[in-house]
Amino acid sequence: MKTLALLAIFSMLLFTQSSAIQLSPDARISLLTCDPGDEIYSYFGHSAIRINDPQSGIDYVFNYGIFSFDMPNFAWRFMKGETDYMVAGQRMPSFLDSYIEEKRSVYEQVLNISASERQGLFDSLVENAKVENRVYRYRHFSDNCSTRVRDQFEKCVNHHLQYDTSQDKKLSYRQLIDACVPPDSWNGFGIKIALGIPCDKITTFSQKMFLPDYLMRSMAGSKVIKDGTSQSFVLPATTLYKANPVKAGFDFTSPVIVVNLFFLIVGGLTFIEYRRKKRMIWLDFLIFLSLGLAGLLLTFLCFYSTLEATGSNLNLIWALPSHLIFAILWLFPSLRPKLNWYLKFTAGTVILFLMSMPFLPQTFHWLIIPICLVILLRLADKLIIAIKKKQML
Repeated sequence: MKTLALLAIFSMLLFTQSSAIQLSPDARISLLTCDPGDEIYSYFGHSAIRINDPQSGIDYVFNYGIFSFDMPNFAWRFMKGETDYMVAGQRMPSFLDSYIEEKRSVYEQVLNISASERQGLFDSLVENAKVENRVYRYRHFSDNCSTRVRDQFEKCVNHHLQYDTSQDKKLSYRQLIDACVPPDSWNGFGIKIALGIPCDKITTFSQKMFLPDYLMRSMAGSKVIKDGTSQSFVLPATTLYKANPVKAGFDFTSPVIVVNLFFLIVGGLTFIEYRRKKRMIWLDFLIFLSLGLAGLLLTFLCFYSTLEATGSNLNLIWALPSHLIFAILWLFPSLRPKLNWYLKFTAGTVILFLMSMPFLPQTFHWLIIPICLVILLRLADKLIIAIKKKQML
């Protein structure tokens, strides 16, 4: 919070003074692209705009990615999709040092634009960063640190920016996100489960630029008409800081290990239960309690949150929030005979879900399969009884 306050104060001083600043002919404006980090909010990298004018003593970064975890009810507002970001000014050495400290590479692409376009872009950034304008409602796909930079660049050349779309591939939001999040981490697993049908929409060339890496690559191939000729919008990228790659080691607590190990343990306990002819109620309770809590969270994200990516989530088919109520009622022996219908309903629903997964309009994490098999293991006796009854008819 202290950092945010210092940036806000610095921005107020900077933008109050810079409203009358005229950039010199030697001024340069550039796109800064920062590699992803280890924290969940930094998985997708970062974009910012640098203004460098040695004659005026300016070397500032306009950063659209400022927020604070210490803001009131931050976690709640984030889940609701009501996170507010802001643009703030920061001295370039301070900006670069923060990424060196986090061991995240930083690249720079200088814009090949005229002096009047540089001045217009600078004035637009200053206006955007004023107290009354600087806060905006964050949207991961459509309004973030990368899309705001893209919009400023397009505005400075009167939207005459021409992109090279010849190598564009048909990719969904989910495929783009999957390439950014750690492949076998709990954060990545949680993100992939929380993403609903909207994430399987195929993106346009422009929509892909919600990711800083795609913005960098798109700008590298973009052209603008100057004096009747087509010229590159940016100069070749230079590396301001190159971090050494870190190899991820094997993790025994990763989702792949834990979920599959849990499946094997439940299978073993269910076999022991079958041999002893005595049901492990506590195991049912833990499984359905966990599924119910997951279902409550998915229900909130799907129906109450305004996040772009979490609507219409078909993972609710197997993670029903009603499992939470069932888990509690299942603890009472007198109620169990009356709950057999729910077990049969759940078994049938999960089987239909597994059979229809390839045909549904949503892509699912493969670890959903062993989770569903855990449910079926606990309901195997009900399925066997239902099948025997059908055979007798």
